Amino acid sequence: MSRQVSAERARDQNYFLPLERGAVVPTMLVICCLSAVCVVGLVHIGEAAVQRARADAVADVVALAAVGHGDDGAEKVSRAAGAELLNLRRVGPTAVQVSVMLNGARSSAAADALGDELPPERGSKGNPESEFKPR
Repeated sequence: MSRQVSAERARDQNYFLPLERGAVVPTMLVICCLSAVCVVGLVHIGEAAVQRARADAVADVVALAAVGHGDDGAEKVSRAAGAELLNLRRVGPTAVQVSVMLNGARSSAAADALGDELPPERGSKGNPESEFKPR
């Protein structure tokens, strides 16, 4: 007693539909799990980018402190920011390079003191007319 179904009758009565009915739920579960893994990965990438940006900002400030206040000033600023001063190197009479580590992110920065090297139109001791003028 084999049961044969013609193609037209199977199409008309959705004969094969019961065999495919449960495929949507597992597919959606797989898609949701993959989406969750992607979101977690993106969160970690975002956290790393924020930590790197913070380390860059601290390195800039420490370099400026080293130029303006010397090695002690750079050390104080790095401690106040919660960073570790890894390297402080003088590369010229007024220029420094620093490396800091903040929460596992390492960053380097350089700074140079211009002093009286600013052009007169920018406002300096040599041009008293431009001092304290609003732009």
